[in-house]
Amino acid sequence: MEANNLMVVNSTDGQSSEILGKFLYYSFPRLLINKKEFKELVERYGFPASKREKHSAIDAFRCATTDVKDRIVEERNGEPNIARIYFRDNKRVSGNIISRELVEETVNEETNDYRKLANVQLDRNSGDIFVTDVDCFTRRDVDGYCDKVKELYKLYLDSVGNRQIETVADKYISSLNAIKISARGYHFFIPKQYMGYIDDFEDFMEELSGMNLYAPTNKATRKEISINSMYVADDEKQRKKMATEFYLYMQKQIQDYQDKIEKLIKAGSQSNAILTRWLNRVSTLEDKKYDYEVILKQRLNDMDSEFECLRTLCDEYKLRVRAKGGYNIAA
Repeated sequence: MEANNLMVVNSTDGQSSEILGKFLYYSFPRLLINKKEFKELVERYGFPASKREKHSAIDAFRCATTDVKDRIVEERNGEPNIARIYFRDNKRVSGNIISRELVEETVNEETNDYRKLANVQLDRNSGDIFVTDVDCFTRRDVDGYCDKVKELYKLYLDSVGNRQIETVADKYISSLNAIKISARGYHFFIPKQYMGYIDDFEDFMEELSGMNLYAPTNKATRKEISINSMYVADDEKQRKKMATEFYLYMQKQIQDYQDKIEKLIKAGSQSNAILTRWLNRVSTLEDKKYDYEVILKQRLNDMDSEFECLRTLCDEYKLRVRAKGGYNIAA
């Protein structure tokens, strides 16, 4: 379903009985936010934190070396000569050393020529970066490229990226009893009862956008977060569309739960803690179904058979844990 098929209404009264909820859309550019400032922002808004709040040394090293690249156009024999300079993967020197090589690729008519300019290596234990095998005869600024890697490496170590920010956003949106719309990107329907929280989310995203440290080499590349929300009318047509989206969303969730519980059973898991966690997740999913029956003013019975299969799978998992003596089957 395309996002633009959802009917929206222009209204300033979010409490109007004619409003079903809000349609929320946002998209991220490449993000790089100082981890201390990000943590302070998340705490100020009271949003759920990401468990992984910074880049690992390996991630920072790969991001830094990937970002350092150049394109040089020179004239040779009256013809333009194009050289591309970038880093690519190299063989690992040892278990603790990650190495990438700086290469110059010259574009020719039939084949491209490659020239190694240096190795840049990361010591995983110390976190230090060092340069080896430098081509002393090249005209390229090898030291400049390598210094830029070290500068970006430190920046990445002190920052959080898209993965952590997306986790925070996803946790917050999930807390609003939202359903994901089956369109590309981050599209959600937020029920009327939770619409008031969207303002905080939009303010959070706008502040976060202003903190982005990533500097794209292409000036046309967007570095701001795009976010917008629109009211959805409470009429039969829109409720029918939302019911369709709800079924698609729940089918994906139930299938995902079934797959993961089956893996636990096949792996012989008998953990009471894991079982309890999954029973709570299934219960929360069923509660969401009941909530949306009220929101959409209709019974949503088409998912009953899928829920029955999920409960049967949970019962099988219970029996396995009970066999170990770790769970009360009456619970």
